[in-house]
Amino acid sequence: MASPRENVSLLFKLYCLTVMTLVAAAYTIALRYTRTTDKELYFSTTAVCVTEVIKLLLSVGLLANALIN
Repeated sequence: MASPRENVSLLFKLYCLTVMTLVAAAYTIALRYTRTTDKELYFSTTAVCVTEVIKLLLSVGLLANALIN
């Protein structure tokens, strides 16, 4: 029997890498945009916390997808 590590396809790995890259890029662009256009500034720790929650939700979604397939 193959170990769980061997069952992960290359396509799924690329999918995960792409999603996480897009999240990081969107975070950077959104943070830059909101910090330069809004008159009311927010704590940078708030942005980090929101980003971590988004990454958690995406990771759980990817894990659920992997378990279903």
